[in-house]
Amino acid sequence: MELYDYLQIARRRGWIIIVTALIATISAYAFSRLQTPIYKSSMELFIQPARADFGLSESSRKLISSYIGILYNQKSSDEIRQRLNLDYDRAYIYGSTKIAEDGARYAIQIEVRDYDGDTANRIAREWAQLFVDFRNRENNKQRREDRVDAVLGDDPKYVKDTPRTAINTAAGGILGALVGLLIVIVLETAQASVLRSNADVERKLTLPLMGAIPSN
Repeated sequence: MELYDYLQIARRRGWIIIVTALIATISAYAFSRLQTPIYKSSMELFIQPARADFGLSESSRKLISSYIGILYNQKSSDEIRQRLNLDYDRAYIYGSTKIAEDGARYAIQIEVRDYDGDTANRIAREWAQLFVDFRNRENNKQRREDRVDAVLGDDPKYVKDTPRTAINTAAGGILGALVGLLIVIVLETAQASVLRSNADVERKLTLPLMGAIPSN
């Protein structure tokens, strides 16, 4: 097809792409606005050996995943529920929490999602406090020079996690445009044999048009 053909298609069918993109954009925006927001709270705590000894530091780093395994469970979730006096099931608290290690920084990263940002902050901080309490109990069994502390980082802060209205709206518009383009391709393919103008006849037959029969 030549550039002229594409321009003709755009003139005849371009409105289909525009309409489908507009409908999809509006629908995605409306759907996002109707969703209940979920907030994500993030917090870090750091594992700090009592002395700058390579052996102690390396063993502390390797034990971070063990600390997470010991505390990141539904039993701890139930303890958090009781400490904060939350009307939540412990399975919900556990399921809404993600805890991961950052061995390079001797850090533990905590993320909590909840419909209320302040509650998410409280839960995240309480998870961090559990780690601190655990290390304090373990340190009481060790000599001072062999202790490994858990140190709280900055206070948790929440951000809106979902819905991401701007992203959803943009994605809806792009998807709508693609659907419209697909519709145009199907229509043009189905009508590929239709000759709409004298120029179409000449291009199809590769011969000059000498005359045409009037329609009436």
